[in-house]
Amino acid sequence: MTRVSATEFKNNIGAFSDAAMNEPVIITSHQRDRLVLMSADEYRRLTGTHNGISPEVEQLMERRLEKHRNTIIELASR
Repeated sequence: MTRVSATEFKNNIGAFSDAAMNEPVIITSHQRDRLVLMSADEYRRLTGTHNGISPEVEQLMERRLEKHRNTIIELASR
């Protein structure tokens, strides 16, 4: 795993962004781990999200959309 200071990251953001596609990059500040840069695919794998939305939120959105869909159909039939 790559470990880099915030200043070094800032000065070479492109190279470290590319590196993060293969493995997490730890960004340090004052010799302490502060941030971890990783690919979006790895983030989704770790969090179990699809397009940044958790399965629970996705289900809630679907239920609410269904409710509105039914309301619109009911209003249109009047």
